[in-house]
Amino acid sequence: MTNTESQFLTIPEAGERLRISRNAAYLAARRYRQTAGREGLPNIAIGGSYRVPVAALDRMAALDVPVVTP
Repeated sequence: MTNTESQFLTIPEAGERLRISRNAAYLAARRYRQTAGREGLPNIAIGGSYRVPVAALDRMAALDVPVVTP
């Protein structure tokens, strides 16, 4: 990451990276806060707004997702 790039994204920007809708991103961010970080889109409060750490998205991308067969 270069010095000009932010280490934090707005919730809609994080949604774009995850290829989910703006509404889905806000719902996932709210879920994260409601479950004390157990589920949802990681985010932190900065002043009166919320930001998603890019490092959290990178960690999510590195997770092994189990394959579920019907």
